[in-house]
Amino acid sequence: MRPPLQLVRLPVDKPQPAVSFLHARSQGVMDLIAHFWERLAQTPPLQRGDLHLVVATPVDSDNLNINIPQLDSGRFSGAMLYVPKAHRADVMALDPQTAAAFAAYISHKGAATRSDNVGTTSAAATGPNAAGDGGTAAGNGATAGGNGGASTGSGGANGTPTLPLTDLSAIVRGTAPSSELPGVAELAARMGGAGGPGSNGKVPIDFLTGHAEGIGWMVPLLLPVVNRKALARGLVNVVMQLPADVKVVADPNVRVAKESDVPVLNRWRRMYKEERGILFDADLDAWVQTGRVFVYEAEKQVVAVAKFDLELPRLIEIGGVFTFPEFRNRGFGGKIVGDLAGRIRAAGKVPTLQVDEQNGPALKLYQGAGWVGMGKLARVWLTG
Repeated sequence: MRPPLQLVRLPVDKPQPAVSFLHARSQGVMDLIAHFWERLAQTPPLQRGDLHLVVATPVDSDNLNINIPQLDSGRFSGAMLYVPKAHRADVMALDPQTAAAFAAYISHKGAATRSDNVGTTSAAATGPNAAGDGGTAAGNGATAGGNGGASTGSGGANGTPTLPLTDLSAIVRGTAPSSELPGVAELAARMGGAGGPGSNGKVPIDFLTGHAEGIGWMVPLLLPVVNRKALARGLVNVVMQLPADVKVVADPNVRVAKESDVPVLNRWRRMYKEERGILFDADLDAWVQTGRVFVYEAEKQVVAVAKFDLELPRLIEIGGVFTFPEFRNRGFGGKIVGDLAGRIRAAGKVPTLQVDEQNGPALKLYQGAGWVGMGKLARVWLTG
């Protein structure tokens, strides 16, 4: 039997249903990712084939043919941008079933992409072979970028369900017929599982980012297909915003960084990498020239630094907040953040920032200043 959802691959130049879903359901956690998805339409045509923008939507009937006007983003249970050549995916999945469907898509399409690149046939793209009586999407019927293939049945190995997939990415008008993907359990079994003979770690996926709960459901499903038993690395940040009714105070000790500050900014960049594991862009001169880096001066010294990470139509994210060790526990970090929040509000935008969920002192500081957690954003590296 079919699961009660289907996957739909959208044309890259029409990302709005997926973008609307992120804005409506992520409570601000995925706003930055939604911003980049909105710009997918600017991708040169020859590069669009490697951008798999996929949404999960309910199956309403046995007729799985669908077109973009029929899609209702309010009924989506997930959205994903998978880029095989970059070995990465941005994901928001509202439930484990949707996360499993996305993991199956990555496993199947990633294996197919790899086989296309090396001139061999992937295990996940072959015909009935080990798929049992139901078979799988025969030949290239479900290959990305096509018009969709014929359904080969609703059962996979041992009766496991397959996933309906409608590919609209190459459709000029009208609807695309549905094809089917093997379920993730079947794919993992055929690839040999973690360390098995069919699992060679070459499925092109390494980095996942997105809503933390959905990423958490996907990770154990994807580890076997990259021949890993545990994550190489993972970070989870709490995304916070400052409500409009919380007052902020401008601080005269905060100023825009200038060229003479570059040596201390280099120290900030180096120490931030040592403590937080994140390395900023090395072009500090460009940052200074654009006025996006700010310093807090006390005792005739720069004691804290922060920056505007990204400016969107609705919000500006504060990042890189750092107080030098010899000046900590004196409130300088909170003061520079408060001042920047005021500058953002003066520009008519919403202040937002991210805090490592394991950084208890920082979370306590921001919560005490009125910042509210909107949700968690995860970044995970499967293989390194």
